[in-house]
Amino acid sequence: MKIVGLNEAWQVHEAPLHWGRESLAAVKALKEGWYACTLPSDVRIPLIENGIIKDPVLSDYALESEWIEQRSWWYMKEFDGSGLDFDSDIIELVIETIDSHSDIFVNDQHVGSHYNVHYPFVRNVKDQLTPGKNTIAVRVTTGLESVSESNLSELNWATCREYDNGGKDRGDYRRSFVRRPQYTVGWDWGPRVVTCGLNGNAYLRSEKNIAIREASVVTVGIAPTAKLKATVNIENLNIVGTASGDLLVEISYDGSVLASKKLDNLLLTSGINYFDLDFEIENPQLWWPAGYGEHPLYDVKVEAVSGDVTTEFPSFQFGIRTIELDTTVLQGEDRNFRLVVNGMPIFSKGGNWIPNDFIYSRVPEEKYVTLIREAVEANFNMLRIWGGGLFERDIFYQLCDQNGLLIWHDFMLACSTYPDHRREFMDEMHDEMDYQTKRLRNHASIALFCGTNEVHWIFNKTDNPRWNIEFKHEKQYGLYIANVLAKKVLHNNCPHIPYWNSSPYGGALPNADTVGDVHRWHNAFMSLNLDERIEPMDFDNMDSKFVSEYGYVGPCNLESTKAYLDGGEIDFDSSVWEMHCNVFEKGTVAEGIWKSYLDRSDKLSVDDYLLYGGMVHSLMLEYSLEAMRFKPDCSGALFWMYNDAWGEVGWTIIDYYLRRKISYYGVKRALAHTKLTLRTVDGKVVLQGINDTAETVSFQAEFGYISFGGAVRETKTVNLTLAPHSRSYLLSEVLPDRDYTKGTIMVIPATDAVDTASLRTGDMKTLRFERSPIEVVRDEQTGADRSVTLRSTGYAHGVHVSGGYDCSDLYFDLLPGETKTITVYSASSEKLAFTSVR
Repeated sequence: MKIVGLNEAWQVHEAPLHWGRESLAAVKALKEGWYACTLPSDVRIPLIENGIIKDPVLSDYALESEWIEQRSWWYMKEFDGSGLDFDSDIIELVIETIDSHSDIFVNDQHVGSHYNVHYPFVRNVKDQLTPGKNTIAVRVTTGLESVSESNLSELNWATCREYDNGGKDRGDYRRSFVRRPQYTVGWDWGPRVVTCGLNGNAYLRSEKNIAIREASVVTVGIAPTAKLKATVNIENLNIVGTASGDLLVEISYDGSVLASKKLDNLLLTSGINYFDLDFEIENPQLWWPAGYGEHPLYDVKVEAVSGDVTTEFPSFQFGIRTIELDTTVLQGEDRNFRLVVNGMPIFSKGGNWIPNDFIYSRVPEEKYVTLIREAVEANFNMLRIWGGGLFERDIFYQLCDQNGLLIWHDFMLACSTYPDHRREFMDEMHDEMDYQTKRLRNHASIALFCGTNEVHWIFNKTDNPRWNIEFKHEKQYGLYIANVLAKKVLHNNCPHIPYWNSSPYGGALPNADTVGDVHRWHNAFMSLNLDERIEPMDFDNMDSKFVSEYGYVGPCNLESTKAYLDGGEIDFDSSVWEMHCNVFEKGTVAEGIWKSYLDRSDKLSVDDYLLYGGMVHSLMLEYSLEAMRFKPDCSGALFWMYNDAWGEVGWTIIDYYLRRKISYYGVKRALAHTKLTLRTVDGKVVLQGINDTAETVSFQAEFGYISFGGAVRETKTVNLTLAPHSRSYLLSEVLPDRDYTKGTIMVIPATDAVDTASLRTGDMKTLRFERSPIEVVRDEQTGADRSVTLRSTGYAHGVHVSGGYDCSDLYFDLLPGETKTITVYSASSEKLAFTSVR
């Protein structure tokens, strides 16, 4: 196999939308208005670089570039073909991501059309190429223009638009018919920035005699030796005759070949040929999710020879592990919904992942590295790729493999019905799912494929009769894709990976607490009852088996807020401010601040809004995640959402600029691999211990009622043991009759391995205590960082350091007499100032 890259030296030009593929000559004749670009490239990138438009993620500039949807865009490239291998049987043109409808030309000859952003355009173009000068041209549009009102009537306009929620500039019915990133038409958390362009890599791929089309390795068993099965698909490129060939598969670890098998003198019939090879690995190094163990990866080499030609499949890594979805009966109608890795039940904890930018082709690899590193530091072991976005780049999955992050992976169907009664649409869906499951199946991180996001839930006539949709076997409005097609594809390509029809799904109706996963929006943030939206303790009453979506919104810090407003005034009443607020926000942030911290006023200051809004955001996520882990039958807690595609007052804990929100630290504490949690149950205070790790953790702790000033300590010393891979109740005692406005039940371990815990009994502003000074007990430089030990004589709430530093923990509570050591990252020798919110 020989690869010739084509990413460099493209030019792009706009033309009227009605200029179809017959207009190639007219476009080529245009002398002015061409913009240079390098792939991947959305058309907005060169337009921004040349000052034609402003960046649509800033201010309200997205409104100024909507005209881009109403044009056709023409990409052109010239290249020298003298280095091409014309002795090859095929020379395939590959364009990985075309968004969304396109016509492709090689040397002015139309070689194909493409209608799907989620799998690549691949065509043998050997006959169109020359050894001299060659040209490639691609006409691309958004694809929305191809959808008519008549088409939409086939689905009874049953597509969620944010217009219905107050986002008047967001949403588009037509997205249901176009295989494009659904979020780009606008969502509750972002603007309408309909992408268009060549948003992936482009190259020519030459093959002679044979081509290795697929290679996979599956873990069949892990004890006492690991049993593996490799499958390789070799295409004989001789269309009318047989050929002979050899196949070699090697499995290595840490540079040493551990297993190798060669099949000699294979008969290759015309077209594709599948071969299975069995391996055994002694003393296997098992891959575990983060917190549960290490994540070792093995290297796989696949090579085939036919005649005088040797070709290799791109090398890849895989982890030795088994994974299952446990849905066994608990009692009555209740069933487990938990992942089991290497025979060990896992509590899945983390957040929902969306594309990192509204212009997704410009996201640098460094952003993926940072986001995965931050997820690991926040104690995640799972990310859910949401179905309104993208199948991510290879680097994302590689980083998840390397860091032990499981992936719940939706297929790209979200909040809409879909035309699965149309054969052309079903063909697109099949090719998309077939390609992506084959592409992703070797990744140890892939834990579950899921059919849709919210389609079963939103559009069934019982839960939402307003859509006037009647699901019938003859016309399933997209559910056939999730209920049948996806299962067929997975059974053929990766039956070892669990599948779930939708999210949420389970029970007689989707979103039931008894079976499957839920999206817990009916209480908390989207409740019609404002008191429920801002009351964290409501989450103690939940009985869900796996929460795959729920959330609360909070602001970014001042630096990020100024950045996304592009220097504009922070005016809570302005249209620009409103545009950068989630459409579901509707004053809830201010209500939460008034409930938890401040007396009601006509208007909050900017400082109060950002600080206290962030603190409430952190409280809501920390308390709710603790509540889900506290429930013994709940096996998953994924908040909405982890990362962002632009700057806003929104769901995320990491903002668009990769700055941590205050809520990042609350989530990190809630998801700690070893943890203590206090709750009241039936008049008793219950202490829960959690230990995800494989090591026993034993320690002494002070347990009991402590006044906020520290003078009253009605406590005892308890010996606590957290067994490996456990969630258990360690203590249960009658709640003492005390004044809980002046103190509460606290647990202070005599170890740094487990954080302290205290019982929440009311809103912060109802508690009576004086602000305690924060004492720095020790301050040591450790490389580029500082290790600082803090102490407070009384209760201190929201302890943090000035200066915008990232820390190992921040905005935490110090209990009376507690000492806590934190790391302040990238802090030189300047004096550090610590304070508290209260």
